[in-house]
Amino acid sequence: MNPQVKTALDNAQHMIESGADSAQHAVARTADKADEMMTHSRRAAAEAEASIQAGLRQVRDAVPAHLNRAAHRAEDLARAGIDKARAAGSAVANKAHEVGERTTDYVRHEPGKALLMAAAVGAAATLLLTWAANRRAERY
Repeated sequence: MNPQVKTALDNAQHMIESGADSAQHAVARTADKADEMMTHSRRAAAEAEASIQAGLRQVRDAVPAHLNRAAHRAEDLARAGIDKARAAGSAVANKAHEVGERTTDYVRHEPGKALLMAAAVGAAATLLLTWAANRRAERY
């Protein structure tokens, strides 16, 4: 073989081997970078998970307190409503008792007028009931 051809072949062989070594180093560096990125990604995912878990714990711990406050508020409102209803019932009972006493006094002092009023109210009630019954009978 010609020395020039042999030198060219040796040079080509050397260049091929050098290129292969460079490619291997580039692939190794790329694989290392990919591993490093995977490690960073896993660490970031773990930190995100820990943060989410901490947030969930805070929410879980806060919810019973808020529910407890809401229950106490509802209970207070219910008690206030019951107290107002009792007060209104008492006021109505007192007013009914007062009206009853005035009616009794009126009947004692004016028995004739009271009897005539009672008869008039009774007659009016009878007329209304008769009218309502007749009207109902006509409809059905």
